[in-house]
Amino acid sequence: MTQNMLINAVHPEEFRVALVEGQSLEGFFIETASRGKFVGNIYKGIIAHVQPSLQASFVNYGTDKNGFLPFPEIHPEYHQKETTESARIQDVISPGQEVLVQVVKEEIGNKGALLTTYISLAGRDVVLMPGQSQRGVSRKIEDDAQRERLKQLANDLTIPDELGIIIRTVAENRTKREIVKDLNHMVRVWEEIKKRVQETAAPGLIYKEQDLAIRVVRDFFNADIKTILIDDKDVHRRVKEFLRIISPKQQHSVKFYKGDGPIFVKYNLEDQIEQIFQRKVSLKSGGYLIIDQTEALVAIDVNSGKSGSNVALEETVYKVNMEAATEIPRQLRLRDLGGLIVIDFIDMRDRRHIRDVERKLKDETKKDKAKITIGRISRFGLLELSRQYLGLNIQRGSYKECSTCQGTGLVRSPEATALCYLRKIWLTLVQKNPAGVKATVSLDVANYLLNQKRIDLSRLEERYDVNISIEGSSHLMPHEGNLEFTARESPPQT
Repeated sequence: MTQNMLINAVHPEEFRVALVEGQSLEGFFIETASRGKFVGNIYKGIIAHVQPSLQASFVNYGTDKNGFLPFPEIHPEYHQKETTESARIQDVISPGQEVLVQVVKEEIGNKGALLTTYISLAGRDVVLMPGQSQRGVSRKIEDDAQRERLKQLANDLTIPDELGIIIRTVAENRTKREIVKDLNHMVRVWEEIKKRVQETAAPGLIYKEQDLAIRVVRDFFNADIKTILIDDKDVHRRVKEFLRIISPKQQHSVKFYKGDGPIFVKYNLEDQIEQIFQRKVSLKSGGYLIIDQTEALVAIDVNSGKSGSNVALEETVYKVNMEAATEIPRQLRLRDLGGLIVIDFIDMRDRRHIRDVERKLKDETKKDKAKITIGRISRFGLLELSRQYLGLNIQRGSYKECSTCQGTGLVRSPEATALCYLRKIWLTLVQKNPAGVKATVSLDVANYLLNQKRIDLSRLEERYDVNISIEGSSHLMPHEGNLEFTARESPPQT
C-alpha cells in the first residue's frame, strides 16, 4: 500500500516524523529539546563501580547518572586476564578502567541507561559490528532465495576479520554494488570513531547518532513510500542530500511543504497522534484497550465495552479480540513500547478462535522492525510477548512525571495525609520529647488537622507537656510537608 512520510521540524522544541498509509498513522517518531536522543550514541567511559552481587558495573560516561553495564555486555577485549566459564565480573575488570560503550536503552525512572561494549553501527543496508566475526542476514527476510543470495554475498565481502556485519531487511532487493557501497561508508565511520577514541579524554562523547529525520529515512524508506514531505528548509536539504547518497533515483520523492496550515493537518494526523498519549484506545466494535506502563512491564487489558451483549457472546468476544490483535501491534510501534508486554484478552472458549487471535497478532507484528517474541494465550486469557525497544519512548519525551502524584496517578486524600502527620507528630513526641513541634503542611491538610483533629492534638499537648503548631502553606502539594521540633532546655547544673 502506498505510504507517505511527513517530517515536522519547523519548531526546534519538538521534531516529529509520521509514516502514513492512506489516512492512517502507521509510524510516529518524536524528539524533544528537553530530552534528546541518546540510544545509539557511543561514549568513552570509565568503570566507576563494580557490583559483584549484580554481576554488573556502573560506568561514568559523561552524563548526570552512571550507566549500567552487565557482565555479558563486556567484550572479552576489556578483560584484564583470561577468563573461564565460571569467571566473575570482579575478576576481570576494575574501577578506573576505560571502556568504549554504546547506549542500548535510555534512562527510565531511577534506572540508569543500559550500556554495552558490543558496538553496532547501522547503515542503510548493513549493520557493522566491530569486535565480532559473524556475517548474517536479518531474520525479517523470509524469502528463501533472497536469504541465500544475501548470505552468500555477506560471506564473499572483503572486510577485516575483526568486523562483523548483518545485512538489513531493507537490503532484500538491493544489488551487491549498493550493499558494498554502504559497507565501505560504515567502515570509514568506524575508522573515524577509533581515531576520536585516541584523541578524546574519558568520559566523553565519541559518536552521536544521526538526527531523527535521517534515522527514519535510513531505517524506514522503501519503494512503497512515494513522498517525503518536509516543512523545514534545512532538514529538507539534509534529507535530499542523504537520499542522493543511498538511493539517487528516489531524490524526486523529497518535497518541501508549502501549505498554509501545520503539515500534519494535511492527513488529519493530530487527533491520531493525541490518541497515542492516551491510556484508553477505542476499537471499532465499541470495545477498547487500556494500556498501562510500569518499569517492569507493559500491561494491556482488552475490554468489550459497548460491544458486549447476550446474543452470540462468543462471537462478540472473538470479534473484539481480533480487533485488539490488529490494534495492539500498531500501538506498540507508535508508542515504541518495549520489554515484557502482557495482554489480557477477553476469555474465549472456542480453541479455533484462540488460535485465530494468536495468528492475527503474529501477522500484524511482522510490520514491526523491532525483534518480537510471542507466547501463546494461557488458560487465564493472558498472552506474553517481548519487544525490542528501538529508541526514545514518545511519552517520556513529551511528558514529565506529575509533581502531585509522583507518577502513581493517585493523590492521598487530605484526611489520610492529616492522619499520617498526626502519627508522625505523636512519634516525634515519644522519641525526642521536644518542647515544641511545628508541622507545615498543605492548606487542606492543615484545615483538617485544626478542625477535625483539634481534640487529639490538645490531648497530645497535655500528655507530653508540649506546644504543637500547625501551619498551612499554599506552596505545598497535598502529599508534601515537614516537621520541626524545639528541644527542651537542659536543667541548670548544680
